[in-house]
Amino acid sequence: MGADNSATIEVMKKIGVAVLTAAVIAGTGLAFKNFVDPYETVFRVVDGDTFILENNKQAVRLFGIDAPELVNCYGQESLSRLSELLEKGKVQLKEPVVDKFGRIVSLVYVNGRLINETMIKEGFAAYRSEPGSGKEAMKTAHESAKSGKTGIYSPVCTDEVSPNPECNIKGNHDLDRNEDLYLLPTCPYYHTVIIRRFEGDRWFCSESEAQKAGFKLSPACGLGTNRTPVEK
Repeated sequence: MGADNSATIEVMKKIGVAVLTAAVIAGTGLAFKNFVDPYETVFRVVDGDTFILENNKQAVRLFGIDAPELVNCYGQESLSRLSELLEKGKVQLKEPVVDKFGRIVSLVYVNGRLINETMIKEGFAAYRSEPGSGKEAMKTAHESAKSGKTGIYSPVCTDEVSPNPECNIKGNHDLDRNEDLYLLPTCPYYHTVIIRRFEGDRWFCSESEAQKAGFKLSPACGLGTNRTPVEK
């Protein structure tokens, strides 16, 4: 490659950084597939759905998946598995965009293997429905992991019934409201809520215990006569 071509590539990369910055500021989620190298080296894996690129220290989040936080059930296992998968070769980013946090969100391939799909299929991450390529493959992977009770969907991380009958208050991290809420057995919808410890859900033995942990009574419970009083 000649000196002129090398200089041109460097200029394009600088232009790409400028475009990325503008996209983040504008909150457009602009695609920038022309401004990243075809194959990238991973600098560090942050958790089960995010890693850092070597060349520009840019954070990349895997599109369409949500891995457990490191402190939650299967969080460390998810981190280890993504690290293993990314060690097998350079990563290829397909259809990357920038989210409102300034991260690259992308389909990630290693040696032709879609890592997003693998993490879901093996039960190391949940599927989050988003429009884009790879959606059907990831949805199928999700259904397979869930029906097979694999990984985060196994009894290790998912409960329908409390292992301790005396501790039957459900602490639920509501993803839609981004709130930690608890439900009593007398609350409507109580039996439809599944405890997913990989999402930060947990069981409590009393309302006071739930409140000390930062959970609030779910609005669905109301203040009916069947409500158990808060312990002092």
